[in-house]
Amino acid sequence: MLVALRKLLLAGLGTLDLTEEKARAIFNDLTARGELSEKEARELIAGWTKKAGEQRAKLQEQIEEGVRRTLNKLGLVSRADFNALAARVTELEKRATP
Repeated sequence: MLVALRKLLLAGLGTLDLTEEKARAIFNDLTARGELSEKEARELIAGWTKKAGEQRAKLQEQIEEGVRRTLNKLGLVSRADFNALAARVTELEKRATP
C-alpha cells in the first residue's frame, strides 16, 4: 500500500516537472517568434516555477497527511513512535538489569 502511494506521489511530481518543461518550451517558442520578450519570458517562467513548486509542496503535504490518516485507521505506528517506544524499552531494560 505504501509503495503504491509513493508511486502515486512520484507520478504527480513527475507530471509537474513535465508540465514545467513544456511551459518552458512554449515560452521559448513565443520568444523566438517575437511574441514575448526575453524579460517577459523569464518573469513568466519564474512565476510559473514558483507556483509549480508551491503546488508540488501542497500535493506532497496532502498525500503525506492521507498516508498518516490511513496508517492511523489501520492501527499502525509511525517510525517516530516506534523509535520512541524502543528507546523507552531500552531504558527500562537498563533499570531492570542489576
